[in-house]
Amino acid sequence: MIELLKYLANNLEPEQLLNVAHIISKNPDMIDQETFMQIVNEVEGMEILPIINDSQYDELAKRMQDADEIRARSEMYKILKDNNISLN
Repeated sequence: MIELLKYLANNLEPEQLLNVAHIISKNPDMIDQETFMQIVNEVEGMEILPIINDSQYDELAKRMQDADEIRARSEMYKILKDNNISLN
């Protein structure tokens, strides 16, 4: 299955890949979650793990919130710097 998806990714146009993704999303019983994560991990070179319990979800939500805050502060700093405004 992974080899098939690698082949499709290398040989299909973006619109065709989008159609394949749409078909899979409309028919989630075509593939189980573990296999799907394995495929994504192999094709993308990533490691996606399932969220098993609420504490893992809460930790992930906090990390995402922290990342959003850092991004907002960085953007504000850039605007201040671009306009020669001191942070003091």
